[in-house]
Amino acid sequence: MPNILIPTDFSDNANKAISYAVSLFGTDSNYTLVNGFEVPHSGATMLISIADILEKDALQLLNDSKGSLISNIPALVGKVDVRAVMGSPDVAIKKLLATGDFDTIVMGTKGATGVKEVLIGSVAANVIGEVTIPVIAVPEDTKVESPKKILFAADDQCLIEGKLPEALQTLVSKIDAEVLIVNVVPEGEGGHAGSSNEQKGRGSGAFEGVKHSIHYIESNDVNGAIEEFIECNDVHMVAMVTRKHDLFSRLFGRSNTKAMAMHTHIPLFAFH
Repeated sequence: MPNILIPTDFSDNANKAISYAVSLFGTDSNYTLVNGFEVPHSGATMLISIADILEKDALQLLNDSKGSLISNIPALVGKVDVRAVMGSPDVAIKKLLATGDFDTIVMGTKGATGVKEVLIGSVAANVIGEVTIPVIAVPEDTKVESPKKILFAADDQCLIEGKLPEALQTLVSKIDAEVLIVNVVPEGEGGHAGSSNEQKGRGSGAFEGVKHSIHYIESNDVNGAIEEFIECNDVHMVAMVTRKHDLFSRLFGRSNTKAMAMHTHIPLFAFH
């Protein structure tokens, strides 16, 4: 049974992430709600006292969230745990990952308004760059429903092998989504091996059993090209790999995945 970790600060955005997680993984999964509480600098004795108070308050709010979730979905009785951990949100997440067996993190990202250039997700972007399990970053205006179309930003090797990464294959099989496989190549390199008729989707897997289509885009602006494709194709989720490998490193390396976490307005599924 999958174990899903959901950080929360009890905001509407965090509650949206909880609802989205359950819509994806259903009642046949276990969920852990975690709140990272930060203690202000003070003397040692005072620090212990404040930490105890903050932990108690956090646990109360966590149990309220748990109660509300189970009230709406009774089938989750016995499948929701709560944890209050001292530290910033990303520190709390890493502490739990070191002690628990979790499969996926689902967390909210909050948008900014006005002329701010950095839009959303600094915490989510940091988590994506530092953990080894899949992360789903959920923007605040996301619709709570399973995605029907998932854009997968693929590298040449994936296209040659004709297989989706295991994390994405597992999710797609569970929710029966269509995968739009997109390969962004630098301008002028459209004829590279991965996009040739002899190579694309010709691997042993050939994406067998997956509803999919393959799209090649020539652009030096990876994130811009992906965002334009999202708008034109009614995409409901973006899936990206966070590893580094040759040309793939330049196009879909960790920095670009983190950038997408700060700009996309639909959920981002990031994995190794």
